[in-house]
Amino acid sequence: MRKILLATTAVAAAALFGPGEAAAQQAPTVRVGGYFRFNYSFTDQDNASTATVRTGKSDFASDAEVHVIVEGKAANGLTYGSTIELQVDYNRGATSNTSSKTQLDTDEMYVWVASPTMGQLRFGDEDGVVLGAMLTGFVTNFGTGGVDGDWGDNVIGANNRPTYIAGGYLADSTKVIYTSPQFFGFDFGASFAFNNGEGEDTGCTTDAVAPACDRANAYSYSLTGTNARFRNERQAAIRYRGSFAGVGLQANAGYIGADATKNIDGPSAKGMDAFSFGLQGTAYGFLVGGNYTFGDGAIGLGLLSRPTPGERLDTRGFQTVFLGASYTIAGLTVGANFANTRGAGNQTITTSARNDRIWSVGANYTLAPGLQLVAEYTNLKRHEDGFDFATGRVGAANNTTKADVVLVGTRLAF
Repeated sequence: MRKILLATTAVAAAALFGPGEAAAQQAPTVRVGGYFRFNYSFTDQDNASTATVRTGKSDFASDAEVHVIVEGKAANGLTYGSTIELQVDYNRGATSNTSSKTQLDTDEMYVWVASPTMGQLRFGDEDGVVLGAMLTGFVTNFGTGGVDGDWGDNVIGANNRPTYIAGGYLADSTKVIYTSPQFFGFDFGASFAFNNGEGEDTGCTTDAVAPACDRANAYSYSLTGTNARFRNERQAAIRYRGSFAGVGLQANAGYIGADATKNIDGPSAKGMDAFSFGLQGTAYGFLVGGNYTFGDGAIGLGLLSRPTPGERLDTRGFQTVFLGASYTIAGLTVGANFANTRGAGNQTITTSARNDRIWSVGANYTLAPGLQLVAEYTNLKRHEDGFDFATGRVGAANNTTKADVVLVGTRLAF
């Protein structure tokens, strides 16, 4: 069955892109890539200890991914391939204290077909065009990535992890992605996913239908409370890339939208609509960039929930500002980045606004091809009036949570 599906995909791609100029055919080749990284962390944070457990500040942590990359070329010039990324993830167990932090799972996995004149199609689990292929303005090429780096692996508690970057639950949902060739510096793209699940039958079992099932499009309010899911995720973007007197320039504009699963018992949650604008430039070893993402939704590209049918306590949307800069000379890159997100707080218990602020400085030095030393400092602060971050409930205490994370380590990319 899988061979039939692969053959059907190839035929469909050939029909879409049409015949091209005769070219040397290349049988699919397979190579293995990925990375391994090791960090020492010093973490000073609020709410890390309890009355019965006290936490230290120092830790070692390792992480790895293995990528299987397939590439081939047809006689008519059509190129094709597939990428499967396996990760040793830092997942915490569904039940408290059950995770060894060494689970092996898939990150991104997709197949693609491309033509120089018609563009590229991707099918599988990957970021959409706004969050992936045409992402612009996020400067993360220093240290472990700065605010988009490894600091979060060392901060205890989900309430201490601000969602500062446009990603949320949409990132690797199973989707179809199209990106065009470049015309006079411009290209465009679009992607679509039926839901925000990854892989096959996400959240579904063979003997029951549950609200968390990725094919569920309606639910009874009493079953799931405020946990509505995404449906019909769509992204569209346009980008410009050019060079002027040695200065490289890139700019993009994108739209991200999604519907919500329906409430069988009454009025349903509203879907999400968000817009993203990015700009970055390069010259003489410098890279500077910024991105502004805003829209009608919860922080982190989520749905604004309704604690009771038909009632939406807080109607404010969200906005995220990201700024970054780096400088590279020889094998050394130094940089800094900053992000601030404002939006609605916890919808079920309070209407207070939430404010997440994070900044980072860091560097990496290339010792040999693929081998780097990294160092980084990250500072984060999160505030919401009337919400206790220590307990996850309404309260006058612990309305602000803070953390400082220092990382020193090494990374091998292969």
